[in-house]
Amino acid sequence: MSFWVPLGALLMGGLVGSMGMTVWSRSARARPRLLATSGWTLAMAGVLSVAVGAAAAWMLVRPLVGPGAEAGPGALPGPAALFLVGMLVGVPLALPSVIFSWRDLRVREATRRVRANATKDDRRAYAADLVRQIQDASPEPRTLTARVGGDGGTVLSFEGDLAAAEGERLTAALRTDLKELGFKRVEGSGSGKDWWTRV
Repeated sequence: MSFWVPLGALLMGGLVGSMGMTVWSRSARARPRLLATSGWTLAMAGVLSVAVGAAAAWMLVRPLVGPGAEAGPGALPGPAALFLVGMLVGVPLALPSVIFSWRDLRVREATRRVRANATKDDRRAYAADLVRQIQDASPEPRTLTARVGGDGGTVLSFEGDLAAAEGERLTAALRTDLKELGFKRVEGSGSGKDWWTRV
């Protein structure tokens, strides 16, 4: 058997194990499971996967380095077994990506829960911060203020240099944040034409 056949099977298995876990951890299907997984469980799963991967790698190289080792591709198991070994070694390599996805989901969920109980003061602070960001990102100085009012403080009102098209694009880009904070409508005036849009 050519040397490239077992090597290709090993590398393909490692790629499938590593990339497969990475893609799965970022998929919508994985989100509920990752959110329900505690840090302790994730750590134990990581330790177990590293141990299994190390054991698989040792079983592969032991016949090549032990007493009476046989040299060459003939000493290696078949492509299917090598593919499996590659997968077992590749899965632990995806652990950083899985942990990052888990932490990101936990932070997002915590933020969502906090925003679900947002107060009028929270919305005011968000509006003020949003105005600062718009002014900082603007290539030219612009006069702009924002206030929170309307139905229980759920209307975000801009006054100044923010055209209707800009306001609609801004609302579309921030719709998730605005909804989580309890905003129902965004409106603007003072830029030539009054405008409003639903969140």
